[in-house]
Amino acid sequence: MDVGCGEGRLGRVLASSGHRVVGFDASMTSVRAAATHPEGHPVALADAVRMPLADDVADLAIAFMSLHDFDELPAAVAEVARVLVPGGRFCIALLHPALTARLVDGYAAERRYSFTVQNAGLEMTYEETHRPLGAYFDALETSRFVVESLREPVAVRDDGRPVVNFLHVRGRLLGR
Repeated sequence: MDVGCGEGRLGRVLASSGHRVVGFDASMTSVRAAATHPEGHPVALADAVRMPLADDVADLAIAFMSLHDFDELPAAVAEVARVLVPGGRFCIALLHPALTARLVDGYAAERRYSFTVQNAGLEMTYEETHRPLGAYFDALETSRFVVESLREPVAVRDDGRPVVNFLHVRGRLLGR
C-alpha cells in the first residue's frame, strides 16, 4: 500500500520487483497520472485517514515523502495500522525535521510552510507541515508500531560539509 502515492513512481518500482501494490492519494491529478502511466498499478482517490480497504489486508505500507503532507498525522498513522496485518511493516521517508525547522524558524512547534523549486523552466510550490520528531514517534507508538529502524542519510554539500536532509523509519505493527 502506497499512502500518498503521488504520480505512482515508487509503486511502479515495487510492482516491477514483484509486489502487488495499490496506491492512494488525495490529489485527482496525481491519481490520474498514476493510473494512466503505461506501467501503472491500481490507484484510488482517497484521503490517508479513510482508505477504502478492509482491516488487516496489507503486509507493507509506504509513505514516501508524503507523511509530512498529511494534515491529520495521528489519524493517518492509525488508518495505516488498521489496514496492516499484525506484524506488517510501515516504511516512511520524509524531510528531516532538523531541515524543515530552518524553514519555519523553530523546531518544537508544528507549523505549516511552503517553498518553491524551479527546475528546467518549471516551478513547483510545496506546502507541508514541519513537525518535531516526537510528533511522528508519538503517532507511531499510539497506533502500536515499534520502530525497527531509523536512518538519517548523510549527503555532502557542494562545500564538502555533511548535511542530513531526510529521515527514514521502518515500524512494525504489534498484534491487536
